[in-house]
Amino acid sequence: MTIEYLGSSYYGWQFLPDKPTVQGELLKALKTFLREEVKLTGASRTDAGVHAKGQVANFKTAKEFSLDKLKRALNGLLPFDIKVIKVEEVPLDFDSRRSAKGKLYLYRLFNREVPSPFEYKRSWFFPFTLNIEEMRKASSYLLGTHDFTSFSKGERKKEVNPVRRIDEITIDKVNDTIEIKVIGRSFLRHMVRVIVATLVKVGEGKLKAEEIREILEAKDRKRAPYLAPAEGLYLEKVYYEDYPY
Repeated sequence: MTIEYLGSSYYGWQFLPDKPTVQGELLKALKTFLREEVKLTGASRTDAGVHAKGQVANFKTAKEFSLDKLKRALNGLLPFDIKVIKVEEVPLDFDSRRSAKGKLYLYRLFNREVPSPFEYKRSWFFPFTLNIEEMRKASSYLLGTHDFTSFSKGERKKEVNPVRRIDEITIDKVNDTIEIKVIGRSFLRHMVRVIVATLVKVGEGKLKAEEIREILEAKDRKRAPYLAPAEGLYLEKVYYEDYPY
């Protein structure tokens, strides 16, 4: 299933027994339709407040039904801020997370003097001027394979490999919105949000673009103590066989 959601009302993707989550809502809807409990695997465990335009999740069942019927039924059962936009049958060995070749994350900054009610909890309201050319220059140091410990949540488990590869970062201003797109194979927790916040510091002139290389090489979370708000982040697309890199 390919799923869209606004994450503002949820404690992230991952199921929690006592709090509303996106996975939890989907599991409830699936149980009602299938009349059985299934295991639902998501491609990305998005954090509380993070949105998605292309989350992917899969489950296995022996029940027979048309894919269109499943999609219509789930969308009738799900809340207004979670919708299934596509349903496909896949091989039994498909795994939304392990089969993924790469991911595209979009971060949106609403960049004007006055906030917009239409952007509330859907972007990071940032009223100050940013030097986009310097931000682009800084982002170039992040491309390729690096140890991204400085750009992680910081409290990572020992078994988690901090080495990740970023294939593309684009930064563009569309009307009053600055869109930062990051494409990579996989990401550490908070990695995109720390990257965005650090690039914003460069755009403000509080960091030099060249300092990004030093922050990377330090492998120290304290060197980049910034975190962009969750409401600006979107899981835009999960790539499988169509990954362009």
